[in-house]
Amino acid sequence: MHSPPPAHLALDPRRIDVWCTFLADIDAAGLWRNYAPLLDAGERRRARALRRPADRRRHVAARALVRTVLSRYRSSAPQDWRFMADARGRPQLSPEHQWPELQFNIAHTAAVVVLAVSAGAAVGVDVETSRRRTDTVALERYFAPTERAALEALPAAARRRRFFELWTLKEAYLKARGLGLRLPLAGFAFDLCAPERVQIQFTDACPDTPQRWALAQLCLRGRYLLAVCAERRMPQQLVLALHQTVPLGEVRPVRAQVLRANGIETL
Repeated sequence: MHSPPPAHLALDPRRIDVWCTFLADIDAAGLWRNYAPLLDAGERRRARALRRPADRRRHVAARALVRTVLSRYRSSAPQDWRFMADARGRPQLSPEHQWPELQFNIAHTAAVVVLAVSAGAAVGVDVETSRRRTDTVALERYFAPTERAALEALPAAARRRRFFELWTLKEAYLKARGLGLRLPLAGFAFDLCAPERVQIQFTDACPDTPQRWALAQLCLRGRYLLAVCAERRMPQQLVLALHQTVPLGEVRPVRAQVLRANGIETL
C-alpha cells in the first residue's frame, strides 16, 4: 500500500481547485490494485454491482480520487474518510469529520474523472467529450429559446460541439445549485457569443442573479470539455487552480486550453 500524500494544501475561499484523473494514466502507473483497500464496503459493493467494466473502473477511480485528494488537505489516510448522501443523494463527508467549509463535486466521462474542491462556496463541475454518441438535436428542445436559436445558426460540425459546451455549463450550474433537473433547463441560458466570455441569464422560472456565479470552461487534452460553476462570496475574482493527478501517484501540469470564463481567473 502506498502511503497517503502529505497534507500540504490549505482551502482558500478565493480559490477553486479542480483535480483531473485520466484512466489511461492509471493504467500506465499500474495502480489499480492499490485502490480497493482505500474504498469502504459500500463503495466496493457498488463497484461489483456495475455490469460494465468501464463503469466499474470510473467508479473506483472517482472514489480513489476523492479520498486521496482530501488527504492532501488534511492529515487523514485515504481509507479513513467516511461519506454519506445528503438529502438530494449527493456524497458528502460524514459528520464525524467536522469539516463544514469543505465543498466538493465529482464528474466523469468515458476516460476522465474530475473533482472540484472549494472552501465553502457552492461548486459544480461537469466534463464531457463531443465524441459521445448522443442525439444532441433531440436534447436541444430542453434548452432556452436563445440557446436553441444560437445552435440553429451554426453549421452542423460546429453545432454539435456548441451543444456540449452549453450542456456542460448547464450541468455544472445545476450541480452547484444542488437541485439537479428540478430546475428547468430552459429557465436559464448561457450566452457564448463574446470571445472567451460566458454570460448566464435567468427567467422567472429559475430566479437567480448572474453576479452570484463565476464560470469557466476549458478543453483538456484537446478533446474533453470541462465546465466549472462556483458561487461568488466576495467581489473580487475567484482563482481556478487545475491539477492533474493519479490517485496515490504524482501531480503533474495539465494540458488545458481556456475557452471562456467570467468572474474567475484560471491558473
